[in-house]
Amino acid sequence: MIRAGITGATTREAGEIIKLLINHPDVEIMWALDADAEGALLSDFHPGLRGETYLPFTARPSDDVDVIFLCSDESGVSRAFLEKGNFPESTRIIDLSGDMLPQSSFADGDEWIFGLPELCRKPLVRGASKTAIPDALTSAVLLAVTPFAKEQWLTGSVSVSAVVAELNAGPGEALALLDLEQADDIARAVRSLQPDFKASQLKFMVINGGWRQGISIAVHFPTTHSEAEAIEAFNSYYDDHNFTFLSAQMPNLNEVLGTNKCIINIQKIEDELVITAVIDDLLKGRSAMAVHDMNLLFGLQERVGLMLKSQA
Repeated sequence: MIRAGITGATTREAGEIIKLLINHPDVEIMWALDADAEGALLSDFHPGLRGETYLPFTARPSDDVDVIFLCSDESGVSRAFLEKGNFPESTRIIDLSGDMLPQSSFADGDEWIFGLPELCRKPLVRGASKTAIPDALTSAVLLAVTPFAKEQWLTGSVSVSAVVAELNAGPGEALALLDLEQADDIARAVRSLQPDFKASQLKFMVINGGWRQGISIAVHFPTTHSEAEAIEAFNSYYDDHNFTFLSAQMPNLNEVLGTNKCIINIQKIEDELVITAVIDDLLKGRSAMAVHDMNLLFGLQERVGLMLKSQA
């Protein structure tokens, strides 16, 4: 049985990880760390957990765990936790805080592995012990373009239109025009497959959808390749992956909310290839990806525990 600890355990990401892990057949949650909530039940903070678990929050983590999920939403807190912690070398670390993402990479044997399973599954299963989860929008864009980066098709401008869930903005509010903070992470991930790709090739338009959860994106770039060739490249790349699916129809968020799925549509319009993709940003983009990574780090089948979640 894999023993798990969770820091920043009152955050939304932590709540969804808990909902996944309480149904995971190979995991036992040992502690959920948040000093401000010490003694309160997890269900007092996370809707959907009442009757599922009676575990309280703690301010004192133990070292008897096999994996730690770092879920703090304050910059630097997770890094400080690791620096002062005294955990065995064998303890797997999964960082959702963003603190360790800049030092993550894409090759076997590196200390921190970029946590997108569809891009880094091989290093994750070949002895890695630490992984950093990328931003949800970063993941959505990469899920759309990775097959074509592998084929070296991203030679010109790559335009990304995204409608996202931003709780601190008004419906329809523009959040990014042309430039985006996550562009560097997207570009360096693409370069792991297509080394000549530059962040300056990415152009963004990001709008708040006014909903609570989910990301819908459309990526387009010029190419001489046909729609049939693009679909073949997609199917070849994702053939042995379990959560990314091609649809002949335009996907919508209702297909993916509450799941670890990404649904993608591909069309060739004039000289542009247009890839439309939808994910649940909290699940596929964050918490379910963290559990997916955990499965890979421990050599489990990647779908285990990700096909059923206790819902709020």
